[in-house]
Amino acid sequence: MKLFNLLFEVAFATNNTQSSSNQAPAGATWVVVFTQLILPLILMFAIFYIFIILPQRRREKQFRDMINSLIVGDEIVTNGGIVGKIVNIKDDILTIEVGADRVKLKVYKWAVKEVLKKAEPRD
Repeated sequence: MKLFNLLFEVAFATNNTQSSSNQAPAGATWVVVFTQLILPLILMFAIFYIFIILPQRRREKQFRDMINSLIVGDEIVTNGGIVGKIVNIKDDILTIEVGADRVKLKVYKWAVKEVLKKAEPRD
């Protein structure tokens, strides 16, 4: 309730009929407004940034690094659960070999969920 009263007084600039000895100095209202309104908002944004935005950026960076490090011969799993071995990479499309019949499928790089086995890079 005190916060509501403070907001009401600041917003409508109401004058109290109390004596001047009981009133706070003029600059004190901005300190109170800052500590009760603005500071909590800044703290909430900082907590939001630390616990949500930073971890998401780390995951995106790890995903980009994994996608960029794919080479022919890697065994991968797609988002759809298909397990296959990369036989060709062209731009952002992978050709993977699946199953005993060696069926070839084309998938986008962004559809790769994880790399099961890393192939030895050829020099």
